[in-house]
Amino acid sequence: MTDFAVIGLGSVGWAVVHGLHSKGYTYSVFDINGNYAWKPVLDTRIAFICTSTPAGGTGRLDDSSVDDVLTRLDTSEYNGVIVVKSTIPIGFMKKSASRFPELRLVYMPEFLRERSSYTWFEKPDRIVVAGKEQDRLEALNYFTWAKDAVVIKTDFNSAEIGKLAHNAYIATKVSFTNEMEAICRASEGNPNDVMKTVWADRRVNCNEHLTPGLGPYGGKCVLKDVNDLIEHSGSDFLSAVREVNSKCTAPEMKIEYPPVHVLVPALDRPALLDRALSSISRQSYQPASATIITDPDSKDSPELKAVCDKYSSLLPLRRITNERTLCVSGAINTGLYHLPEPSKGNDQSFVAILDDDDWWERKYLENCVKYAMETGADWVIAGLIRHFEPHPYGLMQKIPHSVAIPDFLVGNPNIQNSSLFIRSSALRSIGGYDESLVSTTDRDICIRLLQNKYTPTVLFNHLVHHDAFARPDRLSTPGSSRKTAGMRTFYAKYSRMMKPEEKKRFKKRALKLFSVDIPED
Repeated sequence: MTDFAVIGLGSVGWAVVHGLHSKGYTYSVFDINGNYAWKPVLDTRIAFICTSTPAGGTGRLDDSSVDDVLTRLDTSEYNGVIVVKSTIPIGFMKKSASRFPELRLVYMPEFLRERSSYTWFEKPDRIVVAGKEQDRLEALNYFTWAKDAVVIKTDFNSAEIGKLAHNAYIATKVSFTNEMEAICRASEGNPNDVMKTVWADRRVNCNEHLTPGLGPYGGKCVLKDVNDLIEHSGSDFLSAVREVNSKCTAPEMKIEYPPVHVLVPALDRPALLDRALSSISRQSYQPASATIITDPDSKDSPELKAVCDKYSSLLPLRRITNERTLCVSGAINTGLYHLPEPSKGNDQSFVAILDDDDWWERKYLENCVKYAMETGADWVIAGLIRHFEPHPYGLMQKIPHSVAIPDFLVGNPNIQNSSLFIRSSALRSIGGYDESLVSTTDRDICIRLLQNKYTPTVLFNHLVHHDAFARPDRLSTPGSSRKTAGMRTFYAKYSRMMKPEEKKRFKKRALKLFSVDIPED
């Protein structure tokens, strides 16, 4: 049984997962896009509904996705607290409470900025919560860490209006700014100086949404929420705000993420490669390039060629041959140095590595690049789902809260090459992967990134599927020549940094897990 469930894995859903899981709560997820099981949701104490509610044909919010989830939870006799975080029309919660009297409904609207959803969820300005007192208290128990947030306990209708009013106020500020800009153009005024005069006041003291030249309000939420409130209320004031916005023709600011280049070191395993490439092709944020690096022995494999041809129209895909040491490190470095050289001092591109026997959830690239931008990190570590004989459908691995060099000297805090998302310039500056290592490459690259002061951040989303089923071609096969060589080389390289007790633990772990004996010399 896990602590909470999230239904709907968009910007809000994954932010909820990250924020609560980083505080120690375990989770289950469900989304109509993806291969997720419904039953784990029912085994939780609280479920957060974060499905999208787009604008409907009448200008009102389309709440059908939330209604569908509530119907399914009711049919499944879910007895936990249900927290609706999706934006909904006024009156929806009261109507739902009447339709589903057995459900414990709470409305807790989310006030995230899309491009900063992770960091804003972790530091909320306020928490608005509506529902029966006992249910509200249970929901708030999951947010005791948000000590600086103002908690507003209210009724369903007030919470629904408050969410829409918030976005209507943002829209009003944007339209006010555009109206002042128009007046300045007609009256030979400087719009920037005019708006500085406004936001310098202690009662305003914020230039957010009061900066000229940014164009009309828009985005996923503000536009549809304002329209819904207008259609519900018939407000002349908000209609005037919308009218001003419709006259503004300046281009709307768009969220742009840096390019991501995917490197796939591959053996002659067509079925596994097919699975890996399929997961790349389904990414919600598509890579700028995807490079498959094969060994010379398999460069002419017709089966591999057929798999690559299958995805050539779906991805900016190319296949090259390893030109360096014949190991995973040599393959990755071959791919790395075939990428465009990043411009000095202005590198925003990232490299994501996917071993050919692993695969990603569809939001992996988007969530990593988004979180890297929010935090300013040089590399992102995401959570692993390990598939092996006792857990063929996958077992979520513990995600470390932070990483330091000692974490990698003795063991591995559940990090694999496929869960590393690294700034291109950082990876190049440390010389790429160490080609003397035929295995244990993930721990080595993390140590060297930390040694060179590159900033990591941990994303508490389990987005990487790691295939750990026993196979002769796996690098971690106990007693294999490659695993033995890799671990002995790693020990020779880093044993001088280990304390005596760490050396003992390293050797004991190597022997127990991988049947590798480590000689001191």
